[in-house]
Amino acid sequence: MALLGQKEKGRAGLNAFEPGDIFVTATVLDEGARFPTGKGRVRHYDCNWTLKGEHDTGRTGLISALAIDATGTLHMMDPQARAVDHIGPVTMPDLVPRGYGSMIPLPDGSYILGEHLVGQIPGFSGDGKAYRVDANGALLQTWDTETNGGAGGFLGVTHMALSPDGETLYHLSETGPHLYAHHLPSDRRLGPVYTRSDPPPMLFGLACLPQGDLIVATGGGARRITPDGAVVRDYALPQGRGWAVIVLREKGESFWALDFFGGRVAMIATESGELLFEKDLGLPKALAGIAEMPLR
Repeated sequence: MALLGQKEKGRAGLNAFEPGDIFVTATVLDEGARFPTGKGRVRHYDCNWTLKGEHDTGRTGLISALAIDATGTLHMMDPQARAVDHIGPVTMPDLVPRGYGSMIPLPDGSYILGEHLVGQIPGFSGDGKAYRVDANGALLQTWDTETNGGAGGFLGVTHMALSPDGETLYHLSETGPHLYAHHLPSDRRLGPVYTRSDPPPMLFGLACLPQGDLIVATGGGARRITPDGAVVRDYALPQGRGWAVIVLREKGESFWALDFFGGRVAMIATESGELLFEKDLGLPKALAGIAEMPLR
């Protein structure tokens, strides 16, 4: 994997990562393609949003999510390329190629991976399950998660969040109406804990707060709900219909929201709902994931 815009030190860009650095998906889209696909790129900013460089995965697809684990490894999920790329000490050489589109690093050093695709549509086939793997990518566990295919019929576990006790996996198929819960220790489906009925009846990105409430993207904004599906509040986001990604920031006092269609990022205060920051990154149909190096 090549690092663009910086001098390489050891592994590509590893020594250049600093606390507070921000990474966003920045796939360079092919013109005229039926679906958003192109050359996999990730932009690297410092904590003040000054561009430090770009990472090129060398793959063609659409990077859908990013994650940073306790080792400082940056993981990049590209379900269309059926690959997870890494910058850092964790490389997962034994990871089975699947259309993974989301990741949750666990405290014990293992990882939950959500399979973005489900069904048998050519080019988009998959089982739509969740998997736990170790740092080498070896499969430890499979969970038979519930999916609905989303509006296109081929979307599986596209977004995930873990309950504070680590036992319940919340997940959804984006553009579908249901937010599901799955009890991990017993591999038991708990069914939809929330179903959106107001128009458009679609759900997108997902995060879980330290006290257990959930925040889900709704396209035009974001909604906070309790674990049993009661609506607490709606968050007003800047005008647009592409707010499809929610990523909780450190300590949970604010969260990132990404406008996939518009290529914009916003930071929202969790309790007050205040818009703390907004920036147009010029990445329409490419801004699907964000990750931040911990400050500590």
